[in-house]
Amino acid sequence: MDFALDDDQRLIVDTVRKFAERDLRTWSADADRAGAPPDRLTNVAGELGFFVDAVPAANDGMLEGPFSHTTRALRGFELGRGCAALAALLETNVEPALAVERWGSAAAKSSLYASLASGGLAALAHDSRGALEISDAGGELRLSGKLGPVPALAAANHLLVIAKGIVALLETSSLQRTAITPSGWRAARWATVQLDAVKVPADFVLSRDPAVGEEILAWARVSLAARAAGVATAAMEQAEAYAKERVQFGQPIARFESLIRLRDDAETGALAAKTLALYAAWALDTKHPRAFEYASRARVLAGDVVAKATIDAVQIFGGYGFVNDYPVEKLMRDSRAFEALHGDERLGRVLAQKGAL
Repeated sequence: MDFALDDDQRLIVDTVRKFAERDLRTWSADADRAGAPPDRLTNVAGELGFFVDAVPAANDGMLEGPFSHTTRALRGFELGRGCAALAALLETNVEPALAVERWGSAAAKSSLYASLASGGLAALAHDSRGALEISDAGGELRLSGKLGPVPALAAANHLLVIAKGIVALLETSSLQRTAITPSGWRAARWATVQLDAVKVPADFVLSRDPAVGEEILAWARVSLAARAAGVATAAMEQAEAYAKERVQFGQPIARFESLIRLRDDAETGALAAKTLALYAAWALDTKHPRAFEYASRARVLAGDVVAKATIDAVQIFGGYGFVNDYPVEKLMRDSRAFEALHGDERLGRVLAQKGAL
């Protein structure tokens, strides 16, 4: 396995890092308070190739050749360092676009790609709790139940649903959505959706093979893992900067051995999470037989790491860590979404192994 970045990847990392530090971090606090992204996000990010990077060039997108999950993980880490909520919006179109390209009908491609090319968003919902009721009549599905909360759904024109082995694309114009603003990723345009015997035409049913849904979830989990590692890294960057300025007992608290150990452990965890996310992404790109497992484990590890790192960052700030004038309070809230989205596959593995004994 070659760990060196090629020229294109190096350019993408440098560009996204500058975007994250210059723009996303600058917008982050105001977007969190407003519970909405800044108006400039779409234009600035669009110029950098976000939103349509997974849409084929033949359909007015930017994708030429295979999609690189490794490159996505590299940029996802930098986006996480900038703002988790805005990163979620920037990455939301990838899974729907890739899934429709690979398994979608001409009708599904036409509907989704026309929307994305004109600035639309698409969201991904996984029915991890088995809450949906699905009936099948002549190839046409009917879905009933509640999904969410899902990031980007409040603004999305399409929703890719993974439920009980089914992968389906829904147009959201007629769906009953309820916008919400949770404590984490407040600017990510979250919503829930109530489905009441919603019809899904046969042309919009992408697959009935459970392995397809697992592959799509693996894409999402690797992206989540990379972004979570970025958030953990950002928390320690903020904590280190504060510790160098905060003086107690005549010296900066950055010199206190206990805080040095706290930061060092968190930085080790963030590096491990980033490395596993990149390895899982490489496994997806090379079609490694254990790629789905690696994606799941990367997401679980990154979720644990970001939760601990952001709590430790708040501890380093002391009482100020709980005040929203400082960034680590937001980072701690943002960390929770990385553990909650798409279900608890760690619990699934435990139950599967227990049942096999």
